[in-house]
Amino acid sequence: RRSMFSRGSEAQVAMQKIDEASAPLRGTSSASGCCSCARGLRRWISTEPAEDGSDLVEEAMPTITRVRFLTRWARLQLGLIEIKSHTMLDKVFRERPVVDHVLSAAAPCVARLQAAGDSSKIRDDSALSTIRSLVRFLEKPGICDTLKATNALSSKQFKQQRGSLDEATEAILREWHVRVLPTLSGLLLLGDELSVASPCREVASWSRAFLVTHPSTRSPPRFRTVASLTRALSRQAGAADSFLSCDSASDHEVPPEGAEHELEHASDSDTEGAGNFIFQSALSPTLSLQQAGSGIFGLMGLTTSGPSAWEFAKGAEEHGWDDPDATAISVRGPNFLRDRVKVPSPVSLCEAVQVDLFHAARDGGYPNIGAQQGGVVSELRAAGEKRFLFVVNFCMAPLHFACAFALRDPPASGGLPAASADEPAKDLLRRFVEDMDDKERSQRFKVIPWVREGPWLVQKAVGRTPAIIGKSLKINYFSQPGDYFE
Repeated sequence: RRSMFSRGSEAQVAMQKIDEASAPLRGTSSASGCCSCARGLRRWISTEPAEDGSDLVEEAMPTITRVRFLTRWARLQLGLIEIKSHTMLDKVFRERPVVDHVLSAAAPCVARLQAAGDSSKIRDDSALSTIRSLVRFLEKPGICDTLKATNALSSKQFKQQRGSLDEATEAILREWHVRVLPTLSGLLLLGDELSVASPCREVASWSRAFLVTHPSTRSPPRFRTVASLTRALSRQAGAADSFLSCDSASDHEVPPEGAEHELEHASDSDTEGAGNFIFQSALSPTLSLQQAGSGIFGLMGLTTSGPSAWEFAKGAEEHGWDDPDATAISVRGPNFLRDRVKVPSPVSLCEAVQVDLFHAARDGGYPNIGAQQGGVVSELRAAGEKRFLFVVNFCMAPLHFACAFALRDPPASGGLPAASADEPAKDLLRRFVEDMDDKERSQRFKVIPWVREGPWLVQKAVGRTPAIIGKSLKINYFSQPGDYFE
């Protein structure tokens, strides 16, 4: 596995490719760096910012909680971009709005410090704390390498002849020059707090030098409102089809104001554990308590409180489960291979009849929960359930998340439905259970995640992008003919 940020050399390659890039950058989302996802980015373009940054002094500063939340969100987004199969240049275009947004948000804090003059006279402790938190973010492995690559892209575009770039890119470059570079340059105000060996010092010195040699901003963009920029970006990115396209629920839309308060911050520190298994943390708040710093909650520095054991009950308002509504999910239509059209799913073949979430009491967990006494199958049989059961058991030791499903309209003889050309879905289910080998099953079994209600961060991190799990994770299959399939 590649480390989330093991990409110092990759960043150098990306910068070389930026220098080699030719032709004006216009017309496509990857070329301009402006997927329609940018509709979520806060842009300060409705007024002309003063070139000396004086207007930033009057702008309300973000809270330290907000900035820390943004830095953790950014690490999550950069990690998602890293694991996708983008070209190096494409990755830089996608990384730029993420890192630039964090730095842009902190611009008022740096402006306050600069307005105070010599660092020994600075008295704004909240601004100082925010900048120190920003430095800790930038000193995370790989972040400064990413920043160097995105700055190389922006500086390359900034030096191009005006009029050669599309208007949306001009707006991005203006914000980069007026907010991002001054923020980076202002890190030098920390003085001796910023060690000589810190990668931030090199980036800050480069930013200051660039502002000295290029003091003037580019021509003001013709956009006067966020809505007008959004419409232009949407037109540009009409052909975007990657996981970061706004047609997907997994884009890099920035957290709305207040998202940082949706979950309790376990600590004000900027340190997190190394875990990054999204599904595990999204499902297990108690696991986050027992193994602090795992997955999403660890990356974001968040936890939630709760009892060590819950009585999972169908329909319960809290710590419960219910049968999902399949008709709210879009799936491939009958002519998808020709027209790429998705349609609402019919009612699901099976209904959820049991859901269990627990910690395994033994090493290795229970990869065949259906065969265990006290597992979902034995509990259902004891309760009188006679239908054939389809069990899905996510084994994330020590956590298990097991779901059991049963046919809504079972055959009178029990078991699975017989082959029928009139009902291809039922026939496919039967073939999946009885006829396919494990290799074919792993090529077909697909999960469509969806956090219907929950913290903004978890909703965006989990997304709604379908996943054929067998491409990335090992799947074991267990069967008891006539009884259950797991």
